[in-house]
Amino acid sequence: DNFYLGVSYEENQLMKAEALINSNQIDAGVAIINAVRTYQGAAISSPTGLSLALAKEELRKERRCALLFRGVAFYDLRRIGMTDDVSKGGGRTGCTVLSATGVVNTNATINYNYLSYWDVPQNELDFNAPASGSAPVKNPG
Repeated sequence: DNFYLGVSYEENQLMKAEALINSNQIDAGVAIINAVRTYQGAAISSPTGLSLALAKEELRKERRCALLFRGVAFYDLRRIGMTDDVSKGGGRTGCTVLSATGVVNTNATINYNYLSYWDVPQNELDFNAPASGSAPVKNPG
């Protein structure tokens, strides 16, 4: 009885909500997020009339909860640019974090700032030279 659930109703609906929100049909996208929450039996909903930024944050939070243990959270963060450097619009601001010494910071900035793709292995580069005008990017360090 061990099987992997490849695609779910929630994932399909949340992809549709993301497409609607990103095409400025914000209320229609939020309505789909609310329908997913109702389907799951959650007694919460988002109000209509959200800004684009707030709607995207609602979508991000719902994908994180609804698709828990599906292995898609990292790819979601990369797709929306959150893994980029803060100077390029990435990272998270206004976070609540607990330091190693037990101090609570309620306005922290998390700067992920790392390349989110693997290097091309050197043996592949040796056998398959980059195309004209192209060069492989190496992760620093």
